[in-house]
Amino acid sequence: MAHRREGKSTDESENSEALSIAQNARIPQQYLATDLGLLTDSAILKRSLSLNSVISTTSSFSIRFQNARSRPELQYLNQIGIGLQGAVFEQVGKPLALKKESPGNEKLRSNLHQEYMIHCHVSATFEIYQSINSDVHVPKPFKFISREENSAFWDEILPKAPPAYRMRGDLVMMERILPLPKVVRKALISHFCIPEQHLTSSEIEAILNHPGNKHCLARVYLGKASGPIDQNTSLRNFPLYLTSMEQLGIETVPLAKAMGKAYATLHWAGAINGDDVEFVLGTSATSAQRKDYGPDFQHRAVQLYLLDFGQCEAVDLAQDTDVVYQTFKGAMVTGDNQRFIPHYSRSQALFAAFRQGYIEAGNFILSDRGLENKFNMEDFMQEYEEYAEDFL
Repeated sequence: MAHRREGKSTDESENSEALSIAQNARIPQQYLATDLGLLTDSAILKRSLSLNSVISTTSSFSIRFQNARSRPELQYLNQIGIGLQGAVFEQVGKPLALKKESPGNEKLRSNLHQEYMIHCHVSATFEIYQSINSDVHVPKPFKFISREENSAFWDEILPKAPPAYRMRGDLVMMERILPLPKVVRKALISHFCIPEQHLTSSEIEAILNHPGNKHCLARVYLGKASGPIDQNTSLRNFPLYLTSMEQLGIETVPLAKAMGKAYATLHWAGAINGDDVEFVLGTSATSAQRKDYGPDFQHRAVQLYLLDFGQCEAVDLAQDTDVVYQTFKGAMVTGDNQRFIPHYSRSQALFAAFRQGYIEAGNFILSDRGLENKFNMEDFMQEYEEYAEDFL
């Protein structure tokens, strides 16, 4: 352990370098969806699924949202997902997502209110350390709405919900992660789901218009090489496996480094174990360059998002160092976390990028919080690798 501490005298310069690198913003690459549509499926995916892409689209999604922005009667709710806590809805015309708790879930320890509190804490933490997490975005939590209060809200919103969900339930209002544009969804279907089938344009449109394929986010599985994908695979949480990303030429090293920084921020700034969090590629509406302002749904920036804090727990950093290390590394090797974290031995170069990002961000945070004499990032990552060797 002592030899790993010898480099601590260089922490300050390393922290400064990390901060400088983080502040160097990438130049966005803007693409017209019509131009992308002329390319091969693999070329579309390579260009679109990167952290510096902005796609201009006039799809039905963007037109529908633009038209509903100033017309409340069009701002109905569509279900766009479902999870352990409950169902997730979009509100047409608004950059919002509404997560409505399933009946009975409020009695569990990991209920929606608990997730909301952790989500708020994580969001605030990433705001504080935005300079070292410029490539990872946490959707902003806006409001927790109780089933027992806010009658005016429920009277307005329930008639806009699907019939099966027109009853009160605890609800969280948060920033919406917009789906990947249609040109990308079409390429995902053609390249992965039906690569050897010669379908007509109308048959592909039917697949695209299936409810499970309209709200497409891509899970970035840097820790899982491959998995089953066929024409029945939903685009709602599309599994983007490592081998597929490498074959497409998608830059995975920046993604790995960004994930490393995000985990370090969760651990050492947020004091959250990060259990079962997810990293997905989605889009956000750019700021409109018009007099009416508001989001511009026709210009969408592709971004990496960190979400799903329902299984996360707070960690007391005042505990013994070994106890804190065990808690964090234990969460990292369990659940779905290993689908996202590069494997320490099978993907050594990619894990090195993750490790570098984790150590850089962790050192900066520990120095900022005066904890550098208690915790050591080199030691922790060494322990994680040894621990992962026994479990993975």
